[in-house]
Amino acid sequence: MEKQPPTSQQYINTAFQNPEFVQQLWCEEDKISTILSHAVKECSVNENNSPLSICCDYLIDYVCVYLVKKPSDFLYIFASFDQAKDKITFMNLYFQNYLTHNTVTYALLKNITLINEIGEYQYWIEYPLKFRATKLIQNASQGSLTITALFPTELDLPEEMKDYLLSWAFVENKLAETDIEYFRTHYARSYEMLKQAKQNNK
Repeated sequence: MEKQPPTSQQYINTAFQNPEFVQQLWCEEDKISTILSHAVKECSVNENNSPLSICCDYLIDYVCVYLVKKPSDFLYIFASFDQAKDKITFMNLYFQNYLTHNTVTYALLKNITLINEIGEYQYWIEYPLKFRATKLIQNASQGSLTITALFPTELDLPEEMKDYLLSWAFVENKLAETDIEYFRTHYARSYEMLKQAKQNNK
């Protein structure tokens, strides 16, 4: 009887707390995406509390923290993903992991072509944008931040997300003068409310 190849679940179980095995899987282009796709479907974020979900969480965490080194690695991971919701889940798990590399996040946010290739960015881009905005607003000098620094203007982002980022920079007095005018014109309600609040606090 011909021996059957291991299933994705068997690979996931073997990978648990076995970093050498995960490193080996990462190099197997014909397997890793299929295995990760299965892991995303079975991980605990989907309210799955089975023993398998623990193994899935480990594999996803290890890949996110140790193996994703550049934005194009996401395309490598998603080669065999057949559902958009699984890509969204993985991207959110990546960005909400505090041990992942900031350099990957920043490089991805500058790569509009790649963001579009990954797709469904409206459902995963909020967290990395807010994370980057935290650093920008903390470190920027007064009146120096532009709209293009806060978010990629080429993307069709939700208006509430742009409003939030501009409001945050405005409240902290970091938004550049020319961009304050943009904020006032396009998000008048937020601008007037925050302007009044700032005047009351003087």
